[in-house]
Amino acid sequence: MDVFEFILVLVTVIVSLGIAELLGGVVRVLRHELKPGHLHWLWVLLVFNMQIQWLWFSWNFRDRGSWLFPEFMLLIAPPILLYMSSAVLFPITLAKDGDDLDEHFFRRRRPFFLLAIATFVLFGLSHRFLEDGDPVSVTNVFRLVLICMCIGLIFTARRSIHWTFALAILVTQLWWVYQYSFAI
Repeated sequence: MDVFEFILVLVTVIVSLGIAELLGGVVRVLRHELKPGHLHWLWVLLVFNMQIQWLWFSWNFRDRGSWLFPEFMLLIAPPILLYMSSAVLFPITLAKDGDDLDEHFFRRRRPFFLLAIATFVLFGLSHRFLEDGDPVSVTNVFRLVLICMCIGLIFTARRSIHWTFALAILVTQLWWVYQYSFAI
């Protein structure tokens, strides 16, 4: 086992924990322990996809011979934050009997979007320092827009704004998957 394989195992374990958290929540909905919400489902899909994309992105470093500790931390920190985002999406129990998961999401939107902001910042730092990317790339400018939008979503509970942002992220993720699905 080389250094990259060792690191990828840890990244995979952390991503797997995040996916398990999401799937556990889905099972609780299927058991009727939690009442579903449409916007919530969209965020579950988006966080799931970000975890898969990060694992896919990590494979780009398979030929890297040596790793410094800060580089290692840049590779494992985003999946840790995505795991935490997954945990925030599903409650242990709902606050009120009639609440659905959309209500839970709006009550927990602040920690969720703070985690999202930190994740997007780490995505940008990873792009810069792991890939030697241009700090003023189109991708990083887009990440800055995402961060600004997340800041706005922390302070608003208007569902139309949340839907618009979540759908924009979905379109972006689909474009990203299309762009990089043939790269490896």
